[in-house]
Amino acid sequence: MSLDRKALLGHMAALATDADAVVNASRVFLPLPSHRLALRPEIVIIEGSRGAGKTALFHLVNELGERISEFFDDKAIPAATWVDAFSEHAVHPSVNVLDQLVAKTTTGSDAPLRAFWAAHLLARLQGASVPSAVLPAAIAKDRDGAPQALSSWVPTAEREIASIMGALDAVDSALASRKKLVFASYDHLDRLGLLEANRSTRQRLTRALVALWLSFSTRYKNLRGKIFLRPDLFEEAERSFADASKLRPRSVSLEWDVESLYRLLTRHLANEGPSIAAMRDWLGSAGVDLSVHPAGSAFGVMPDDMGERGQINFAKKLAGEVMGKGPKKGYTHRWIPARLKDAGGRIVPRSFLRLVAYAAKDALRDPPGRGPLMEPPSLVQALKETSKDRVNELREEYPFVGRLANLRDKTMLMDRKEMIRLLSQPTAETDGFSKDGESVFEELLRIGVLETRADGRIDVPDIYRYGYGVKRKGGAAAPR
Repeated sequence: MSLDRKALLGHMAALATDADAVVNASRVFLPLPSHRLALRPEIVIIEGSRGAGKTALFHLVNELGERISEFFDDKAIPAATWVDAFSEHAVHPSVNVLDQLVAKTTTGSDAPLRAFWAAHLLARLQGASVPSAVLPAAIAKDRDGAPQALSSWVPTAEREIASIMGALDAVDSALASRKKLVFASYDHLDRLGLLEANRSTRQRLTRALVALWLSFSTRYKNLRGKIFLRPDLFEEAERSFADASKLRPRSVSLEWDVESLYRLLTRHLANEGPSIAAMRDWLGSAGVDLSVHPAGSAFGVMPDDMGERGQINFAKKLAGEVMGKGPKKGYTHRWIPARLKDAGGRIVPRSFLRLVAYAAKDALRDPPGRGPLMEPPSLVQALKETSKDRVNELREEYPFVGRLANLRDKTMLMDRKEMIRLLSQPTAETDGFSKDGESVFEELLRIGVLETRADGRIDVPDIYRYGYGVKRKGGAAAPR
């Protein structure tokens, strides 16, 4: 086995599967039509499930700023200043501090929360030297030196809300006079409220922010917001206030087709990692055509279209044309996406990248001496790890997903009544459903963790099944 083969597998194993781990977002980000739509001024909500690429887009726009339209080669995307209005960076109040703010705020009254979001926005604009962005003196005095001490300055912000609005009005007017545009971007909102046993903190903070920007979206033309949200948080926001019907036309959903996922994987491989030159040669041998990004080599190379023939060639070079042997063998290029779909047919890029990275790590233990880079069992083993990651991610957001543990060693497909019986058994993790298996069942259906087959029986998609050791009659055995 040549050193190149080890280097290629090591390169794949080093894939950055989390957007927060990517150093240069502009070299690995794959622009899609949904991204171009999301960056238009009228769009406020950018919706996507965990792992769908919201944070990747957030990092990209804040990295490139006014160059974002150049990157997308789209004149409909305006050159704008991008301001990180909320994320997990230290310039923002921590999750713990925001949890405490909500706990001290009377239920049913979101005025203090809206005051926080408005004042924090103004402070971030001022920090970014946006024209006319100045915090009112009373708030600045209480906030100076202690921005994390919300109990010290949020009450002042609530009393001074008229002054805050006047200051934001002045910002929009100053931008208009200069023919400038500013986007305030919000990410990591799904991390709020994780310290509580329920979702109320996250719901209230998100609702207050969305309501604020819904009013701003008609009030301001040059000061705009971009809120990156999970679908369930968006739906909760829609249900929570009267004008929520106006949100849907101002939103766009980030979803991926199979070809785009293959292209994203090859873009990562071609531009990121320890053996880029060798990997680009290997991709060329796999039939992947690469060309310099239209905006220049600083943005790396882009894979050309990868229809089914291109996917077949890539997968064949990666792990062989088919998975396994016998009459039930499946084509590798189809097996990969089929095992990563949820019940709604959705695949998130993070899982696609992780599957290949885990498979490469497994193959490095005993690499084949010739032929494809890895054998099919490495992909099967990687699916187990990828599935574990995916269910753990979901369990952070939806604790009731942990009840899938009650299905361990059970065989799908399963009768609906038996499924509900098993789901009615609480796990050690508090999820708020007690012994209400029917409600847990409906929630798991809603988020795509369970699906109902045509004959009424219930199935668990592979992306969740492997992580909990759930079996399927007639299917491939779960890796050990």
